[in-house]
Amino acid sequence: MKPKNQQITIANKIKKWIQTAKEAETARFAIPITRLTSIKSFCNDEIATQKFAIYIAKRVQEQRNQDGRPEHFNESEWSQQKQSLDEAIGLMETYIKDSTYENQQSFRRLLREIDSLQGDDYRKFQWTTVHFVRSGDLLKLEYALRCFVEQDFPYWAYKLAREYVERYASQYGTGITPESIPMLLEIAEFWCQHYFGESLNQKFPQLMLNK
Repeated sequence: MKPKNQQITIANKIKKWIQTAKEAETARFAIPITRLTSIKSFCNDEIATQKFAIYIAKRVQEQRNQDGRPEHFNESEWSQQKQSLDEAIGLMETYIKDSTYENQQSFRRLLREIDSLQGDDYRKFQWTTVHFVRSGDLLKLEYALRCFVEQDFPYWAYKLAREYVERYASQYGTGITPESIPMLLEIAEFWCQHYFGESLNQKFPQLMLNK
């Protein structure tokens, strides 16, 4: 159990995400995605970060199964992506229990496979080169895996959360839009459960009214 002042700080950050979700319902323009930057402070613990990465990867998996194959992927491509996602989630869950060198090498192999599946569409954009990836789901999976292999895992957890929540709509722009609300609340739910062992509805009943 964290000291009371730390618990208050954590609760306030989660409350701000709930308030952002409420704002997004009526905002005329997208809310800056930097509202999620505070997630880095939740990810100082490596195991908690890895559990968060698994949580998001599973949500991506569930959404893919629900939505089905988009038209721009053929059956073979869709099957390859599914195989990579399933393998990665299994490997991440195993690593939490048994963090072996062999598992680390498997993460690296999967990252290479994902890079190959994303294609080689690199384009010059202003003063940099941008990789136009084929699958947003694989990009999220890449960020989840990097939470296990990179030293700066809080940064990759933020990248993962950002990719999961951020949306674009012509009437709002890019950032946190009404479409982002369920994903933003899922992230808040994870950290609320992690730190307090309670759901958002239990911890913040008044704030969650009408959500």
